[in-house]
Amino acid sequence: MAEMVASPQTYREGREEYSNKADYDGGSSILSTRDSFFTPSTSSSRTSAARSGASSASNYRFEHNRRYHAYRDGHYLVPNDQQEQDRMDVVHQMMYLLLDNELHLSPLKEPRRILDVGTGTGVWAIEMAFKYPNARVIGNDLSPIQVSPPPNCSFDVEDAESDWLYPTNNFDFIHTRQLLGGITNWPRFFQQAYDHIRPGGWLELQETPANPFTDTATPPPSDLPIFRVLSLLKLASLNAGRAFSDESFKSQMEEAGFVDVQETRFRIPLGPWERDSRGKEVGRYNMINFMEGLEGYSLALFTRVLGMEVEKVRELIEGAKRDGMNRKLRIYFWLVVVRGRKPEAPPAST
Repeated sequence: MAEMVASPQTYREGREEYSNKADYDGGSSILSTRDSFFTPSTSSSRTSAARSGASSASNYRFEHNRRYHAYRDGHYLVPNDQQEQDRMDVVHQMMYLLLDNELHLSPLKEPRRILDVGTGTGVWAIEMAFKYPNARVIGNDLSPIQVSPPPNCSFDVEDAESDWLYPTNNFDFIHTRQLLGGITNWPRFFQQAYDHIRPGGWLELQETPANPFTDTATPPPSDLPIFRVLSLLKLASLNAGRAFSDESFKSQMEEAGFVDVQETRFRIPLGPWERDSRGKEVGRYNMINFMEGLEGYSLALFTRVLGMEVEKVRELIEGAKRDGMNRKLRIYFWLVVVRGRKPEAPPAST
């Protein structure tokens, strides 16, 4: 059977189908729409063809009925299984909507080389390849789980914390999304990104720190399961050296040498409790993100780092999910988008 190549139309159609089908009823699961949301080309046709290191990176670890990365085993404690892949694709749709149907906020002008660090399922890299057909787009990740790409896009198995093997002063644009929890040394990461961006090129981060907020007149009790789980998540990730709550990206990018650094924040409601239609749609996406992703983000961290029993972890997660579906709590998070430019090279002296 020939491999199916994803197209931007696939994802646009998926967005429309999801927004029509997945509603929020305050009690029943909205996750049942997940299988109908993903077409074969974005979900079941993922391929491991022609990627560096793909063979050994596919010897995955299985633990507590979840599948984890084999390459640099233990470095990133979030699963890479089908449930997680589908969640990442939902997050892509949510981000696209939040950014007003844009893939980035950096002011790009006909980029020729683009790098997506921690590409996940590869959907962002693929859509960038269609948006900029004259560009060469590379996505890298710990696992070869990506869909077959168009000709101007490719995927590598790489660890963002290792020495980057790409040429320096090479990329017009480097993009990352949801690397919180996967990086131990952010200053080194920013320095490597700076070194590999050509003068005049851009770096953009799109991150959602695990810091919940509520839009209520009276703050809800702090001991609710949802707040306890998120507090434990921040504690465990901090103990593991990979904090989920860091928000100092702007200053760190400036310290690495980037200029024109800007930070933009977008509110992400948990559930469709906002009054406007766009906020409701974003909230529906985020509810699936939360319901599908909470166990994946918590399970390995809580059992391996905090030493908790798996049954206790799942009990806490179920309580947190019930809280998440409570509209009265009006919980939201922030999407933080930070972008900066590498200065132009000074003119050569005569």
